[in-house]
Amino acid sequence: MAKRLFVIAIVAAAGLLLARPAWADDPEDDGYTPQPGLPEANVSVESGPDGVTIYIAVSETTPGSSSDSSSGDAGSTSGGGWSCTADVMNIGNATREWFERESALHPDQAPWVVQCDNGFMSIVWLPLDVGASEVSVVVVEGDPVDPATVAAELLDHIPVPAITVGVNPEVGLVALPSWFWVEGYDGLPITASDTLAGTTVEVEITPTGYRWTFGDGATVESNSLGQRYPEESDIRHTYEQSSLSVGGAFPVSVEITFSARYRVDGGPWQPLDPITRSFTTAYPVQQLQSILTGS
Repeated sequence: MAKRLFVIAIVAAAGLLLARPAWADDPEDDGYTPQPGLPEANVSVESGPDGVTIYIAVSETTPGSSSDSSSGDAGSTSGGGWSCTADVMNIGNATREWFERESALHPDQAPWVVQCDNGFMSIVWLPLDVGASEVSVVVVEGDPVDPATVAAELLDHIPVPAITVGVNPEVGLVALPSWFWVEGYDGLPITASDTLAGTTVEVEITPTGYRWTFGDGATVESNSLGQRYPEESDIRHTYEQSSLSVGGAFPVSVEITFSARYRVDGGPWQPLDPITRSFTTAYPVQQLQSILTGS
């Protein structure tokens, strides 16, 4: 079946734009495919609160090409010898039927055309409220890399310090307050990164709260690490009975909740599910008893 080349003119909700990507149209096929002989690559989209990143994973590259990428205006980028831009697609009579069918499968999204200077083109669907300044294109050489998968793996193994629970006094006394604090961690964000196929993924976690459990049923939730002795800590607890009833020591623990996020090649941060880490120490508590003696 012979194919003919034509120009798409699209009127999008965002207004009349000038992007006019060329595609090959088969009259018996109401979809659209790139012209034969153009470079091949996998295209994926990652959305976050700070914007959208379009990834172009190139399986084959030209000799001497570089995998470094740099952002430009209107979502442009260059990498691996590719220079690409992304623009809202213009809708006209030639593609109205296609647009109406596809838009039903992508609610609250608009089609964008990704074009590269070597002839590669693709269509991606992005949120309606995304502007050109919030869109970036990243070209990745080698096998496709899923940044979210890399980020999840980094998050599972992020190096949280070997935290211990500090206490004063070392042996608690019933009816007298004991002080507690986090030992070995200053509360600053913790980061980890990895580079695969020319793509660098960074993960960062930041503590958002501390839940203290004192082993006798009492708990305290705070945003404080406590203060190391001899400073007077704001994390304190008074025991009403000795620890003999629980085998000699109360299990005192602090559970830290961390917010988590990741970014790719220095791009916008995107959220990950929060994580928690718990640290426990055994804390003996004694009860003073008065003894009557006779002379």
